[in-house]
Amino acid sequence: MITVVVLINGQPIFTRSARNLGIVDESHPNWCKYKTDSGQIVIHERKEGFVPLAKMMLDTIDESNITNDGSE
Repeated sequence: MITVVVLINGQPIFTRSARNLGIVDESHPNWCKYKTDSGQIVIHERKEGFVPLAKMMLDTIDESNITNDGSE
């Protein structure tokens, strides 16, 4: 599991977690599928490292649904 947290002044404003579901398929053994806590699926190539994965995870957050307390 991977969790990305964005803090402002030490207070979390966004959090996104994802669970590794394994490789996409046998023809793409370096591509992994992750399911976020919002239910969305993110596909990531392992050799790219965790930063692109973290960015993709944060991109799944719909800011229009964010309340003043940071919850979705």
